[in-house]
Amino acid sequence: MIVTPTTTALIRFGAALAVAGIALAGCSSSPTPAATPTGSSSGPGANPTATVTTGSQVLPVQSNPIKNDATAKTLTIDSVLVENNVNADGSAADDHLEIALSNTGTKTLTGFEVFYTFTDPTANTSESYYAKLPQSFTIPAGETRVAHFDNSGEPDHFPTNKYSLYATSKNALDVSVTVSATGAAVQTTTVKKDPGGDEQAD
Repeated sequence: MIVTPTTTALIRFGAALAVAGIALAGCSSSPTPAATPTGSSSGPGANPTATVTTGSQVLPVQSNPIKNDATAKTLTIDSVLVENNVNADGSAADDHLEIALSNTGTKTLTGFEVFYTFTDPTANTSESYYAKLPQSFTIPAGETRVAHFDNSGEPDHFPTNKYSLYATSKNALDVSVTVSATGAAVQTTTVKKDPGGDEQAD
């Protein structure tokens, strides 16, 4: 079989569907409620952290569904990491998409949506994903918050596709990130990921 970028993408997509199908086949006949985001707090006066129950398969989308024509410059993407991530204690973390955000306005930002694209110029292929963050993910005026995409299930960490181009390609990647919040102008930035695939922390 001749392998093309399209064939590779179909293989990844098919693998994701197969895993989802196996998971469904293993369930009992009683319906199970879909996993929904819930909020938790880290102490009195602390901002609630968004917690997502993992298990739902994340699949690529064909286009950006974000619809936001706000013009207020109150949302800022401070940084985007796709490798060399670190934990809060400074220890090495597995490579993953990490987006640091700031609210420079006077009102709390809510209604966050994230659209991100992985492009492999060598293989001439790309994949895009969309995430609507839980209502508990808010940023008060003058504060910052970081959203992680890595399937760890930790607070403010959100599900990803473990068969994505990011996870499977060994080539260098271009990563584009678009973030939207209600009432704030949409922000977009692009970073590059070095070749070698996603690395695991020692």
